[in-house]
Amino acid sequence: MRAVLAATFCIAFAVSIVLTWVARKVAPRLAFTDLPGGRKQHRGAVPLGGGFAIFLASALPVLAAGLLSHLWRADPSLFTVPELLKEDIAAAASRLPLLLKVMAGGLAMATLGLWDDVRSFTPPYKLLAQFIIAGVVALVPEVRVTLFIQVGWVQVALTAVWIVLMVNSFNLLDNMDGQSGLVAFLTGGALLVLSLQTGQHFIAGMLLALLGAVLGFLLFNLPPASIFMGDMGSMYTGYMLAIATILTSFLTGRHVNPFFPVLVPLVIFAVPLYDVLSVLAIRVHKARPLLEGDRSHMSHRLMRLGMSDRMVLLTVGLMVVATSPGATIPYGSSTWRVFIPAVQAGAVVLVIILLELASARRREPDLRRPPSQDGPADSP
Repeated sequence: MRAVLAATFCIAFAVSIVLTWVARKVAPRLAFTDLPGGRKQHRGAVPLGGGFAIFLASALPVLAAGLLSHLWRADPSLFTVPELLKEDIAAAASRLPLLLKVMAGGLAMATLGLWDDVRSFTPPYKLLAQFIIAGVVALVPEVRVTLFIQVGWVQVALTAVWIVLMVNSFNLLDNMDGQSGLVAFLTGGALLVLSLQTGQHFIAGMLLALLGAVLGFLLFNLPPASIFMGDMGSMYTGYMLAIATILTSFLTGRHVNPFFPVLVPLVIFAVPLYDVLSVLAIRVHKARPLLEGDRSHMSHRLMRLGMSDRMVLLTVGLMVVATSPGATIPYGSSTWRVFIPAVQAGAVVLVIILLELASARRREPDLRRPPSQDGPADSP
């Protein structure tokens, strides 16, 4: 099974490289580019279309694997399968209906992102469309956040909120070269470790395809980026990570710790969640529209500390490395051990908050200082 999973990653990675290269060449001819201006500080028009590469490179391998598994189970004489893989292939075939439903939601979210890249939705309508897609996906019984809650409509609501929160977290992270893709790769990697630890190969296969696609795109998106993923790529990536989180079982083994399904996703995605929640807090504090774009994101705040684009990307990546892997602690741990990665993640975020507060205070004029007496007020 490891060979199949490794092949899934490699195929997605290779396909992503090819498709990203093609998109980078074709997008300018179609005027499918992101122009600088306003809060966008990049130089010149940058091709969009990385979202196509991420979507196709991650979707095609898992759909092909699912369909081949289904065909083999219907007629084992079609092609020879090693004995060790027969059980896994039969399991994959049985989950093809769920896979098709998940990927249909991914297609809908990617299409919404593409439409926003081309025509630019107003934020309220975009958010409403995201909730509609997430709500429809949440009607699938296997794709629900339960948290030991037995009320169906509450499960659907929680699932829709989580999907939309993750979609917008990675959409908002896509405000500087490489950031959304890097965070997606690292957080998805932590979730992949959990799925492999517990033998959840269906989840692992989806994640490996997504990670391979994201990594192939990242080769072209690191500063200075030669292509952007656009809303199509960031929204689809956030959707797939949200779905993988929902489908992953965090309760295994003899001892069931009820804190796992709550804390593990929060720890893994501590950095993107901090970014989106801190942006909302800043907008509320400054009485700005909640859904209107600005330069109050974590990356912008780090740049105001004096960091370059690459330093910001490295800092954000290190934050994820310092938080997400903590969620891969062994299952069945005592309650106090469950809180250790949560405390660690919280401490890392608090350090960044303190640095940002110190920087903000330094930029504020010191109103207590008396005016200079060295010359007239209008002296240079």
